[in-house]
Amino acid sequence: MKWTSVDLQKYDQAKEYIDTIIVPLAPFQIGALEASAKNADQYDVLTLFARELEKELMGRIMLTPIYTYITSAEKLQEAERINEWTNHFKEQPFKQVLYISFDPSWRKIANDLEGEFIWLPTASLKDADPAAVKGIIRDQTLQTVELIKSFW
Repeated sequence: MKWTSVDLQKYDQAKEYIDTIIVPLAPFQIGALEASAKNADQYDVLTLFARELEKELMGRIMLTPIYTYITSAEKLQEAERINEWTNHFKEQPFKQVLYISFDPSWRKIANDLEGEFIWLPTASLKDADPAAVKGIIRDQTLQTVELIKSFW
């Protein structure tokens, strides 16, 4: 289920079955064109990936809007903010709080997060044809679904 009014109504009626919430994490910056463009591409891919993940696990997970942060932000401060989100989610109650990102810098502080962090290796998709992009996203989704199921 996604963060939409329709899905939130469905969630309210079936919340005892939806025990996992997934929060995509995406860096943002305006500045050097190459780095900004890379972040924008990753944001697009993360959006596609998160939607596929939600479709695959519908009825068991809630997908939040993407948590966006400035690339140069201090990760420990961001972790504190994210942990506030985690505490809020666990009060709802969600048993599992999972964070997903292409940004490997989160791996260094993953132990400071109160939810589980899943790092996703990126594939450059900007020059790929749409069919190839769909296949790559699908493959990565299926692999990540198996990982998520291991938390249950």
